[in-house]
Amino acid sequence: MVLNRCLVVGHRGFKAKYTENTLNGFYQCFQTGAKSFETDVWTTKDHVLVISHDVNTKRIFCDEDGNEADYNILETDYEVLKPLRTIASGEPLLKFTDVLEWFLAYVKQHEAENDYRIMLDLKAANPPVILKLLMKDMLSVHPDLSWWFSRIQFGVWHMRFVKYLNQDPEIQSLLQEAGSHKGYKQFDLLHISLNWQSSMLFLSYNEYLNSLPKDRFKFKVTGVSIIYTSTWSPSFVKYFLPAIKKQNLSLYSWTINLRLQLEYFRHLCSFATIHEYGIITDHPDKLESLCDAEVVNVGTPKASFFQLLLSYILNAIIRMPKVDDGSFESPVDPMKAHPARMTLGRRMFAFLQHMNVF
Repeated sequence: MVLNRCLVVGHRGFKAKYTENTLNGFYQCFQTGAKSFETDVWTTKDHVLVISHDVNTKRIFCDEDGNEADYNILETDYEVLKPLRTIASGEPLLKFTDVLEWFLAYVKQHEAENDYRIMLDLKAANPPVILKLLMKDMLSVHPDLSWWFSRIQFGVWHMRFVKYLNQDPEIQSLLQEAGSHKGYKQFDLLHISLNWQSSMLFLSYNEYLNSLPKDRFKFKVTGVSIIYTSTWSPSFVKYFLPAIKKQNLSLYSWTINLRLQLEYFRHLCSFATIHEYGIITDHPDKLESLCDAEVVNVGTPKASFFQLLLSYILNAIIRMPKVDDGSFESPVDPMKAHPARMTLGRRMFAFLQHMNVF
């Protein structure tokens, strides 16, 4: 059975060839034929949304004179960060509205050709209010919130963000008044995951929302974006694939840069007949061309011994992160940031990311 084409999402734009999280990187990603890019959003101390993978600026940015810029974005006002430039290419630290304005112009120029999207990675250290700030920025750029539903995907690591979307009265009002666009009644909401077991909690929350009164907007998780090594586990195939299939969720995997990784994931999604699936990659040019080949369901996917071993080792190194603070009913403090403690596991994971393993 031939299924939908695998979607290709450029990791931080086109990370393999261009400075990450820049307008040029986003443009070059779309030029490869990919229809989506992933980027990272933080809120400054004074609630201006900016684009950066790291909460600290010094890896990517410098000041106007080329000096080190060592700022924690969550603890710094935007006016202090505004002059920063990328070390490699001299491009500015972007506001989220900069990206939205560029994206809106690009879509209007090319909307007859394709549906373009942006996938947002909202790190768990952010305060949940970032979700409301995102929507307000969208409305400031294009005043029809529903227009953005099919074009912006929210990626969250922690349950507090999903609960906040379902608890905040202003967000509830915005979504109820927005209506629908192209069949979308909400933004896609993805759980970004290091293991499928933690994602099961988000599927359970969807079931919890089903039990609530109908006179409210129920903002459900619509998909999962999971580290590729987790998909190599036999338990992922046996337990998790049927669970997301039951709720008709989408499935994305990151960061896939090799043909072997891509072929296994496409086989996996073909086997499970996942209605929408895609990969996040540093090489959208190479992976986009590899996705042109049709995938035919040829039976249960089986990981190699090397894949199983690597999956086991990484699961042992990267402990299951805590993804909830309490019961589904517990109130969320929208203003509270949750700075991550730099454990040995986090340091090792950051090193592997720096080495382009993830």
